[in-house]
Amino acid sequence: MTETPLLDLLEVLLKEDHAPFYLPGHKRGEAIATRFQALLGKKLFQLDLPELPGLDAVIAEAECLAAKAYKASRTWFLVNGSTVGVQAALIATCRPGEKVLIGRNAHKAAIAGLILTGAMPIYLPVDLEPKWQIDLGVSAQTLATNLKLHPDAKAVILVSPNYFGVVGEIVELVAIAHSYKIPIIVDAAHGAHLAFHEDLPIDAIAAGADLVVHSTHKMATSLTQSSMLHLQGNQISEAKISQALDLLQSSSPNLLLLTSLDVARSQMATQGKEMLTNSLELAEIARSQLQKISDLQVVDQIPGLDPTRLTVLVNSLNWTGFELDQLFCEQFGVFAELPTFNHLVFAISVGNRTVDIQRLVAAFGQVKRGDRPPTNLPNFYQTSLPGTSPRAAYFAPTETVLLIESGDRYAQELICPYPPGIPLIFPGEIITQEAIAYLQQVQAMGGKITGASDQSLQTIQVLI
Repeated sequence: MTETPLLDLLEVLLKEDHAPFYLPGHKRGEAIATRFQALLGKKLFQLDLPELPGLDAVIAEAECLAAKAYKASRTWFLVNGSTVGVQAALIATCRPGEKVLIGRNAHKAAIAGLILTGAMPIYLPVDLEPKWQIDLGVSAQTLATNLKLHPDAKAVILVSPNYFGVVGEIVELVAIAHSYKIPIIVDAAHGAHLAFHEDLPIDAIAAGADLVVHSTHKMATSLTQSSMLHLQGNQISEAKISQALDLLQSSSPNLLLLTSLDVARSQMATQGKEMLTNSLELAEIARSQLQKISDLQVVDQIPGLDPTRLTVLVNSLNWTGFELDQLFCEQFGVFAELPTFNHLVFAISVGNRTVDIQRLVAAFGQVKRGDRPPTNLPNFYQTSLPGTSPRAAYFAPTETVLLIESGDRYAQELICPYPPGIPLIFPGEIITQEAIAYLQQVQAMGGKITGASDQSLQTIQVLI
């Protein structure tokens, strides 16, 4: 598993001397702006190359090595992020009007996939851990109940692990879906590292999922926007996946992104356990030191929790996560992965070092209690009112109404706080007064809202 065919190829290409009459237009860096090249170096641009002769075979070899490392039957490299993997999975399994069981905590990429396919979602509520107020994912009981009601569903799509690092009952969920001979697709964007250390929760491939999407750049070491899609079993056609990716992905994949996937796979396969042991040790140091700080609560004792994902409940300090995140960035140079109303979430990956943990702990040690009382918010990922399909809503005639007057109307927009990119309002879903109030509160507290045509959230597009 030490082989790195794409990296080997780059080393050869860097030494080649030829006249480039192919694209891109900068011709191996010759026309790159001087300041840009001075910042990044000439080699980077010399290796920004198209699909030269023989490259397809090398990519295929690298993908085979990745499939072996992750114990999948087939792996595809993705250069449009996990978004394109999730969407290809839906296109390969669903037709217009067919049912898909989908966790209500799905990323907006999955909703875009529903718009592309025309499939009809059956939204599955997720459980909320009452003490820590975090998403535990779809329970096995919830999936079993809904499959009894919808045995004609064509696929189940779930998130595991989620943004908080909760893997959930993934083994049981896969078994239940397979008992109905229904394939299960797992958005495991945050789980590319799980397979490489025994002290981490089970990854979705080992749990038996049919299609698994990994954002290899998130918790492994590839470049941003590079991901992998893994297939196992025979419930989903390999040919259909390839066709869907041909439809969705760029026809000019970035060679540097592809190579970073090859190298990240080799690194995790050969050094992953050692590197992740260090990550686990750093996470434990952070957790133990933070728990010594008065009034600070650190999430623990949740089954299936990835210990490298550190979640701090900050409302006990009378701060919102949005406010504290801004303070940490501006005054302490500490950047969280995710702020919410009640939490700050920190991703401790193989790239973190002891000094990072020291700065994190020191920042919390200097925080004084705020004057805002703790906020307990409703779990908007527990329920979803029936509506029309996201595709029908996306293409339907619309009108603009005041947000405060949009209750009980069908939404045309996909609106969500970002990160984590989990929509609070889906296209085709009935808008509730609770959702309106929640969005306004997120915005008032400094949270970022994406997808809204009116960034001020004064108005919203609804179906006529």
